[in-house]
Amino acid sequence: MTNTVVTYGYWEELEAVPSLGHYSMSLDAHHLVQFWRRCSLSSNFWSRYMALWVPTPPAPGHLRREAMEHLLSYLLNELFENCAKFSGGPFQRINYAAWIQAEGMVFELTNQIVPAAQAPFATLIEELLTSDLDELYFQRLEASAESNASGSGLGYLTLMKDYGIRFGFRFSPLTSESITVGVQAHVALKEL
Repeated sequence: MTNTVVTYGYWEELEAVPSLGHYSMSLDAHHLVQFWRRCSLSSNFWSRYMALWVPTPPAPGHLRREAMEHLLSYLLNELFENCAKFSGGPFQRINYAAWIQAEGMVFELTNQIVPAAQAPFATLIEELLTSDLDELYFQRLEASAESNASGSGLGYLTLMKDYGIRFGFRFSPLTSESITVGVQAHVALKEL
């Protein structure tokens, strides 16, 4: 096992960045898998709660509160479900954190995976961050329809392509049997 932390995409050390608000929650991955509806309940709660930061009416060129709530619900459901679905190893904690900033919101979810799962996920991440999003989206859509396999990255692709979400990913070794995976999603308040 290597003790090296590996980061991809846009990752921000948020503890050092001033914010208007910070929220967090810790969950058990087994409970999310056992009671799958908890993923959507968690994402819907946090999307509604966080969307209340969007003023009504919004500033010119900014998303309306309802549009932000819809976007956050989709984003957070994708992140909670991925954390639940792909958690592995001896530690089964999922941590959620969110920061409100002047021009956006940042969401960070972490879970643990077995070391063997790092390389395939890192390959997917590199492809997401370096490919033409439109072309990759249609390739993945066709492949997913043909194989019906999980882990296609379509959720991340849609969020990047259609909503302008900037993602950061961090792999941090925890033990020889577990790696912590952090996913940051940076959401702008402005319309695309």
